[in-house]
Amino acid sequence: MKQLLLSILLLLTLPSFVAAQINPENILDTVETVDGPVILYKNFSWQFLGEEPVMLNVDDDSTGLFTQGWVNDQIHGFEQMKPDSIRDTVLFLLPGEMTFCMPARYERLIRGFMYTHKGLDLKVQTGDTVRAAFDGVVRYARYNRGGFGNLIILRHYNGLETYYAHLSKINVEVNQVVEAGDVVGLAGSTGRSRGPHLHFEIRYRDVPLDPRRVIDLDKGLLVANTFPIRKEVFYPNDWDSTAVYYKIKSGDTLGHLAAKYHTSVKEICAMNKIKSTTTLRIGRVLRVR
Repeated sequence: MKQLLLSILLLLTLPSFVAAQINPENILDTVETVDGPVILYKNFSWQFLGEEPVMLNVDDDSTGLFTQGWVNDQIHGFEQMKPDSIRDTVLFLLPGEMTFCMPARYERLIRGFMYTHKGLDLKVQTGDTVRAAFDGVVRYARYNRGGFGNLIILRHYNGLETYYAHLSKINVEVNQVVEAGDVVGLAGSTGRSRGPHLHFEIRYRDVPLDPRRVIDLDKGLLVANTFPIRKEVFYPNDWDSTAVYYKIKSGDTLGHLAAKYHTSVKEICAMNKIKSTTTLRIGRVLRVR
């Protein structure tokens, strides 16, 4: 025992060797130090426990919590649900026993959840820290050619996933276990982006819902301890405080309004429940953002 303690003291004065793998058969002992737990290996190498990320072995997932649709090379994992098919309200506690962290410190909300924009665009600077909103596991972490740029998807519990897009750097690996508040990447402007911002989404079984139904952005806290899933949560809110309205003047067209307010004719039509062929009467008020 005395010889083991001397060996430990000697090892703690040396740099750690990353060649040793965390394999139970190779572990000699574990020791608590002021800097955290240290693993001692039979080949006399050592490392701090926190140096290697904890990884989920999907094949060993006896609960089936993450197995359904667990793919690392495409953004859609679950069999996509149709919101209108929901007949009853599904009520459950949010992930991680309510452990939550704002994904980034942002300057302002650039763009909210809309019919053609399924998340929040938060104004940040390139290199700003991006954190996991809830406890979960990394399902996707790579460059996405569909417009998201560098994208991380975290799978949580109860069918929820969160998206973190346009990152300048990805700091996690697929199948890595993360906790709320862990750094997952750095903000940027990769993919289809007009400037540095974090595009953040919350999806339930692959269907995006308005994050502001879950998160109070002003307080940086969850709205409530439980979250009701019903078909209405998958459509934009009419009470959106950031909404912009416009009174039609002579000569206005939907194309002109879409260009002026950096949106699309399709989005304006969806928000106002009109068609692209609808006559714009002077004095009518339309929501344009």
